[in-house]
Amino acid sequence: MSDIRISLAGQETLVRAQRLLGDPNKYRAALKSANKRVGAYIRTNSAKAVRERYAIPAAVARAAADVAVHYSEHGGGCQVNINFTGRRIPLYRYTGASPAMPAQDTGRTVRAIVGGHWKLVHPSVEAYGHQLKGTAAKVFHHAFVARMKSGHTGIFQRTGGATAAGGDAIEEIMGSSVPQMLGAKEVYEKLAREASERFDGWLEHEINAFLNGYR
Repeated sequence: MSDIRISLAGQETLVRAQRLLGDPNKYRAALKSANKRVGAYIRTNSAKAVRERYAIPAAVARAAADVAVHYSEHGGGCQVNINFTGRRIPLYRYTGASPAMPAQDTGRTVRAIVGGHWKLVHPSVEAYGHQLKGTAAKVFHHAFVARMKSGHTGIFQRTGGATAAGGDAIEEIMGSSVPQMLGAKEVYEKLAREASERFDGWLEHEINAFLNGYR
C-alpha cells in the first residue's frame, strides 16, 4: 500500500477563486469539479507514470492496483490524498521476460528426482527478466518458466525444500507492486507536478464558466 499526498493549490489560489466567485456555493462547486477531474487524471495516468520508469505493460499496471482518491481543504490550501493498494506483480508479467513459455534445454541433461526416483532429464531453460526500462534482462540462474495446473505461468525457482508429494518445492519470483513503483521519487514527483498543474487549469476553467454564465 502507498499513500501519496499532492498539494494542488496554495492559499492564494483558493482566496482568489473565492474572491472572483463571491458565492460560497459556486466556489465549492468549482473546487469540487476541479478535484473530480484531478482524481480522474491520476487514476488514468498513474499507470503511464509508472511505465516511464518500469518495463511493465499498461494493462498489467492498470489491473494490478486499486486507487482511492480523497480531497481536503485547509487554511494553507488544497491537497489530494491518494491511496494505492496492490500486490506485487510476477516478474514474468514485466516486458522482456523470457522464455515466453516453459522450455527445456535439449542440449544437456541433469540428474533430478522425478516421482521419487533419480532420472536424467533435460533441464528447463534459464529464465530472464527485469523491471527497469533501459536495462538488459537479467539471467536468473536456476530459475525457469513454468505453467501451474491453474494455468498461471510465471518464473519460478527451487527453494531447496520438498513438497508433500516428494517433489522439489518452488516459489515464484516477484517484481514490485504498483504502489512500490509509484513510491519511486521520479515517478511520484512527475505525477504530482502534472496533477497540480492541471488542477490550476481546471479550477480556472470552472471560475470562467461561472463568471461567463455557462454554469
